[in-house]
Amino acid sequence: MRTFLNCSLLLACTQSLAQIGWTTLDAPSTVRYDDIHFIDDSTGWAAGGPGGEIYHTTDAGDSWEVQFASPSYLRCIEFLDELNGFSGSLNGQLFRTTNGGETWADIAENIDPQPEGICGLSAPDVNTVYGCGIWSGPAFVIKSVNGGDDWTYIDMSAYASRLVDIHFITPLIGFVSGTAAETSQGGIVLYTDDGGTNWSPKFTTNTTSDIIWKIQQLDDTHWYGSVFSEPVNDDTRMLQSIDGGMTWTMHTVADTYTYIEVIGFINPEHGWTGGHDQLWETTDGGETWAEVELGFNYNRFFKTNDSTAYISGQRIYRYRGEAPQVGIAEKEEHIVAHKLEVMPNPSDGRFNIRLTIDNPTMVDLVVLAPNGSTVERPMHRRVGKGTYTLPIDLGAAKGAGYVVMVRTNEGMLYRKVLLE
Repeated sequence: MRTFLNCSLLLACTQSLAQIGWTTLDAPSTVRYDDIHFIDDSTGWAAGGPGGEIYHTTDAGDSWEVQFASPSYLRCIEFLDELNGFSGSLNGQLFRTTNGGETWADIAENIDPQPEGICGLSAPDVNTVYGCGIWSGPAFVIKSVNGGDDWTYIDMSAYASRLVDIHFITPLIGFVSGTAAETSQGGIVLYTDDGGTNWSPKFTTNTTSDIIWKIQQLDDTHWYGSVFSEPVNDDTRMLQSIDGGMTWTMHTVADTYTYIEVIGFINPEHGWTGGHDQLWETTDGGETWAEVELGFNYNRFFKTNDSTAYISGQRIYRYRGEAPQVGIAEKEEHIVAHKLEVMPNPSDGRFNIRLTIDNPTMVDLVVLAPNGSTVERPMHRRVGKGTYTLPIDLGAAKGAGYVVMVRTNEGMLYRKVLLE
């Protein structure tokens, strides 16, 4: 009996320890799951990004099933309750379900003008739904006050050049984030207390072409934002508010450049931010950060209770337990969409950009000077699968620090160029 009890205790302790930290869940590997949403501790959905699929779980992520497969890039997902939900695509569709995800219908034609794509969704109650977009411009907010039957389109070009994330606390009070209308003001957080009729800026990063990519409300006072920056900058930053989003401060995550998108805290001290292939963790409220290992291509953090949270990325990752260390998730091969080449490099100012596109997507291709200004924008449009070669002639420009950067629906690639 004593041996049996000892074994039982050991098994219980082992199972408990196995739940501490991050684990990789049993969802197929893809370029990126762009969003994840839970309505309780067990029931959730994930938007499958370029794969166009919606996955569903009823056991807190232990298992996932495909509910819907579309030909569109699915960026965001939000449910009002166990039956009614929405998923926005980067191809102009807004899918709606009224039966828990069993069937979905595109209702984008109910929005005038129809958005080019939807990056963020937020539903503060069962009747009110907001959306925003798009990362490549233009900036807009959409709104429904009757559960998605009818929609209003709000032109946000006076405030922003692009919008990526949105979060409403009540049907009237909420925030959006993206890039300011005057791009030299950088990333922006905008606030409304009248349901989107009027907006006021609460923070700008003042670094050209920053995008405040994701915002998180942890509680009534603590808010966070991730700063998607460009590789001409030499640091990595995030935002924090301790007064309900009325004022914000910017913290340095690393004094080297990291391409980040996700942001999320499980309590005011413990949080994570990251992006393409790096994830950073803080246990002191954002004062210091350390790199941790956990998959790739992170985009959305979603907390379901005080000890459980999820990150959508190349896989879906779950955190359980409160411990200062992060558990190591299983190793996986990093999937990178598309390919960017610069030839020759170094060059005399004349070179070719060769861009290989794996699937139809939006492309924003720029050449940046060392100060972050855009020297050329050889491509800004939707393109199909294929290889594109673009000649560049920068004339007498010399020196290091020039960057060729391409942003797509799937993320960002860049190459530094030396001009001799």
